[in-house]
Amino acid sequence: MDIFLVPVGGDGYELYCEIDDGEAPEPREDQPRWRQKASAVFHRMLRYIETERRSRLEKAAAAPRTRVERIGDRAMAWLAERVAEQRLLWQLRSQTAATAHYPDDLTAAAADAVVRDSLRRDSRRHLRWAVVHTVAYLAALPLSAIPGPNFLTFFFSFRALGHLLSWMGARQGLRAVAWQHEACPPLTRLRGLAALDPAARVALAREVAAVLQLQRLDTFVARMTLGGP
Repeated sequence: MDIFLVPVGGDGYELYCEIDDGEAPEPREDQPRWRQKASAVFHRMLRYIETERRSRLEKAAAAPRTRVERIGDRAMAWLAERVAEQRLLWQLRSQTAATAHYPDDLTAAAADAVVRDSLRRDSRRHLRWAVVHTVAYLAALPLSAIPGPNFLTFFFSFRALGHLLSWMGARQGLRAVAWQHEACPPLTRLRGLAALDPAARVALAREVAAVLQLQRLDTFVARMTLGGP
């Protein structure tokens, strides 16, 4: 698994990797049954979110949407963004080895510290939010008896499972993954983004993405450093 340390201004970094939309970690035979079942349920939710998001985009392009429909559209778009943010940790759950590509003005030891600090923060944050959303799901569960789709129970169950799997991924990265480190000069060029005008920023991000053969790096950089969508 290849992970890139993307500079986002100052001394900050974001971990980035590219994973096919349909790609899901293969369950290991030594995993408990409940973990395999939770993963299977969660990936069914992912497929539903992506199908629903595309359907809503097509409907929005074909005809005006009501206010309620627009709220639903925004909610699905928000969930899709959360999916993009957490895919790295979800994938990390099944890994035993990974390579961290880092700007070549860092040392390997500094890059390793960045990765581990990021994973420790993610582990604490996702465990906390997994508990919060589980409690919210249990509180909303009585509403599931109401006929028709219940967005609240779906939302909180999806978020609880997503945070739980993200916590597992962060913990796997800290405890079980054997990390290698590789200097990556093109990443160093991204430090200069803040000094450029918007058009030049986009051009540089796309150029680095092309060099590294990463299809969505420029979009990720825009979201992380330029306030993009």
